[in-house]
Amino acid sequence: MSVKVHPTAILEGKVVLGDGVEIGPYAFVSGDVVIGEGTKVGAYTHIVGRVRIGKNNRIHHSVSIGQPPQDLSYRGEETEVVIGDGNVIREFVTIHRASGEGKRTVVGNGTYLMAYVHIAHNCEVGDGVIVANSAQLAGYVVVERRAFVSGVLGIHQWARVGELAMVGGMTRLNRDAPPYFMTVGYDPKVVGLNLVGLRRAGFSREEIAVLKEAYRTIYRSSLPLEEALQILSERYPEDPHIAHLVSFFKTTRRGVILKAP
Repeated sequence: MSVKVHPTAILEGKVVLGDGVEIGPYAFVSGDVVIGEGTKVGAYTHIVGRVRIGKNNRIHHSVSIGQPPQDLSYRGEETEVVIGDGNVIREFVTIHRASGEGKRTVVGNGTYLMAYVHIAHNCEVGDGVIVANSAQLAGYVVVERRAFVSGVLGIHQWARVGELAMVGGMTRLNRDAPPYFMTVGYDPKVVGLNLVGLRRAGFSREEIAVLKEAYRTIYRSSLPLEEALQILSERYPEDPHIAHLVSFFKTTRRGVILKAP
């Protein structure tokens, strides 16, 4: 395979392109940039600074990757953006480099970032995540694997979205959205299991039944949170999903959303 760079594109600095990379019209790639084989970069896209992009990504037109963070504490330290393989990044997405010497903003593998999504400094977006149009992720947000973040919403800095969670459109996510459940609303509430996502992920009826019980125990039993988590840990000591759910609650920085309808 050969590299295809449109004659109107500008490449400067230490730019390394893998086999089959395509750079579209008027794209600007500048700095210490590595783009893996088979990745296609659309017209007018800017990739600047220290950026590592994996294989077989489809980056549509007018995307911005690697610009300095919108962080008043940033002083030009050496940071980077790392993007994995097989991602789709649609029009006008912005992914900023991290703050803090040697830190990273990370997007995993197989994600789908729809138009106008913003991934701020020091975010970590896991494998298989979908983020819908105009969702805005503030600094240090973590979105765990295979979560679905709906459109036109904001996620507060340091907040997390758990594995296989779904966050509804126009939600004001000021705390953590727990794994496997659906969180919705301006005053966000956890409204039940993300059944569609769990089924698509191949969860069995038995696994889903256990998570339904976990939801009832945490959100419907009126038990204190610590007691509810202890009950689940003792009842399902070998269940990896319960272990992850309990760990998520215990490691929160901003607090996990505990309101239910």
